[in-house]
Amino acid sequence: MSSLPRDNKREHNKQANRATLIEAARTCFMQMGFDAVTVRDIVRESGLAPGTFYNYFQDKESLFREVLDVRMSEITRRMHDLRAQATSLADFLYGAFLTLFEKIVEEPGFFELILRNEYVVRSLFKETVVGIPMQQLKADLNDAMARGLFPELDVDLMAASLYGMAFEIGRVLCEQGGRNAEQAARFATRMLVEGIQAFGLSGPRATLGRGIAPGMTVIQT
Repeated sequence: MSSLPRDNKREHNKQANRATLIEAARTCFMQMGFDAVTVRDIVRESGLAPGTFYNYFQDKESLFREVLDVRMSEITRRMHDLRAQATSLADFLYGAFLTLFEKIVEEPGFFELILRNEYVVRSLFKETVVGIPMQQLKADLNDAMARGLFPELDVDLMAASLYGMAFEIGRVLCEQGGRNAEQAARFATRMLVEGIQAFGLSGPRATLGRGIAPGMTVIQT
């Protein structure tokens, strides 16, 4: 029994050290960029003992992945849930766009970190940080097509279009302070719904979801 408090304290210290290293890494990667940052820079920024780093991370790549993974996983899960619940094409698009854009507006520093290290994120983590959200998007598109929300389209091209639009509008939101996430989500949804309509989807599932964006009727059926 007497060892339990010591065990709890040890675990608490481990979690605190890990969190400190992650925060220090975020600062370093943002200020200097991934290529310029060294493990020594991260440890110096953290204020921890020099040997602490390798108790928690194998190298700076694994730490950078950790910095990105937590928030990316959260956003990916939320967008998946909204797409799975969608009952129209526009519901499918708007909910996911709004989730992402609100996150960017609320926490621009995270997206700035991705932009600052965009090449590294795309090249080193194409199977994880970038790949997992893309894989989930493709799975969600296949499900939406099976449910009749989308016409039968090339999933790879459709996913690339959605991902690219979301990323570049996110860049604008990040770089131009004061932009409105809801307006950006409406704009992206309208662009895509009207474009997808050209592939032959019509009927009530092609319309903007009721109550999603009042006053913006994008398809006449």
